[in-house]
Amino acid sequence: MGQYLVGFDTMAYYVPTTTLWVHGGVSLLSFLASAPLLYTLTAGLTMASGSVLFALKVLAPFLLGFLGLAIYGFANRGLGWSPKKSIVPALIGTLYFVALRISWDAFREELALIFFFVVLILIVAKSGASDKFSWKRYAAFSVALAAVVLSNQVVAVLVLGVLLFTVIHKLLRKNRGDAARLVVFALPAVLLFFAIFYLSPSVPEYRIIFGFPATSDGWLALFGYTSYPAMLASEAGFILYCFVPLLPLALLSVRRLKSFQMRCWVVLVLAAAFIPIVSPSDMRLLMLLTYPLAFYVAEGLSRLKMVNWKRFRVTLLRVGMIYLVVMTAVLSLGFMLMPPADPFPYFNTNIVNGYVYQIPSSMLQNTISISDCHDTVNALQWLKDNMTRTGVLLTHRVFYGWALTTFNSQQLVMYEYDNPINAASNATQEGYNQIYLIWWINGQGWEGQPTVSSSFHEIYQSGKIAIYQYEA
Repeated sequence: MGQYLVGFDTMAYYVPTTTLWVHGGVSLLSFLASAPLLYTLTAGLTMASGSVLFALKVLAPFLLGFLGLAIYGFANRGLGWSPKKSIVPALIGTLYFVALRISWDAFREELALIFFFVVLILIVAKSGASDKFSWKRYAAFSVALAAVVLSNQVVAVLVLGVLLFTVIHKLLRKNRGDAARLVVFALPAVLLFFAIFYLSPSVPEYRIIFGFPATSDGWLALFGYTSYPAMLASEAGFILYCFVPLLPLALLSVRRLKSFQMRCWVVLVLAAAFIPIVSPSDMRLLMLLTYPLAFYVAEGLSRLKMVNWKRFRVTLLRVGMIYLVVMTAVLSLGFMLMPPADPFPYFNTNIVNGYVYQIPSSMLQNTISISDCHDTVNALQWLKDNMTRTGVLLTHRVFYGWALTTFNSQQLVMYEYDNPINAASNATQEGYNQIYLIWWINGQGWEGQPTVSSSFHEIYQSGKIAIYQYEA
């Protein structure tokens, strides 16, 4: 992507929110309600570097690297695996195409997962005598758990669920002391979670509904289902699409893997799949199966080590490793290197990928394709040079982050996924006499809007990106 950012949420949400924070537009209540840890990092890096784009560009690979390190640490210290075996789940958890999709733009989720694995290490790892109380260990556990809550609410629900089952498991095994300590040191994070939940917007991103079909309230309707069975069928198909390549190895260790926490992780995610959620969060939650499955795959490879074909002097382990490496390399490199206009077949919406809102056709895009990034910059710069103070630019969500890198927020009106005609009419009533729109040229538009209304006429074009002016 060169100088441009990777990921839809990166450009559509992280850039605007970070810009708002840097310019002092956040209250204490809004700070807490937004699960603020990532934005604290991005705002700090932006103020240090002077560029929100640079901050997010640098942060992304660091998050993926630390996630791989956290996975390795849990395998090595938590499960007692050898360094060679521990590297397998770390590589799958960072290089498999679903893991790459999470790293594409789900930075808050990724940050929460790093602390999630730290929590698991502190729960499971033994330091000296197994029953010996350690202030440092439990204090670190409490801080790491709070960091998960401050990073992402969806992962916070998952980690609290795993913790609850762990406490119950310890009570059933008569380990009341350790269970009580986990509860006591988890209380600050639990209280923080409920505080954030209480302060969250009235329509949070993981809103639960029980009515079908979904109501048509803006962009959320894009992820609605016509019926409950249709939802389950869609989710089942998504699981197969994402994980069929891993299942042959993972199923070998369903009973063999001894990690209670990984089993809880799988059970909780699959149980949550039965709850109807109007947003991408249901599918994003299913993507989190990548990480426990990575451990099941590593354990499955260990089981293959015990079988060899003497006649051919080849072990099944070697066959399994070759399959895993080739399959991961082909899918991941195809995902990373092929452009949206000509995607790898597995990610092509016309061939296999029926889940483009969850798994994009290529990583070489953010809210727009890599091929349109330079033209978007050109169009915005032209408008900045030609728009008067009484003008205003209407922006769809996909162009809002881009526009904020060129204009101040007072010169912009974001209409989200609504009809720009409505936004233009409101802007006219507010006294703006020059109203502009940025969109693709007619016939080339994304987001289900290939053309613009005839009320807008094109006044500038760069490649496939155009600036339109509104005429009432």
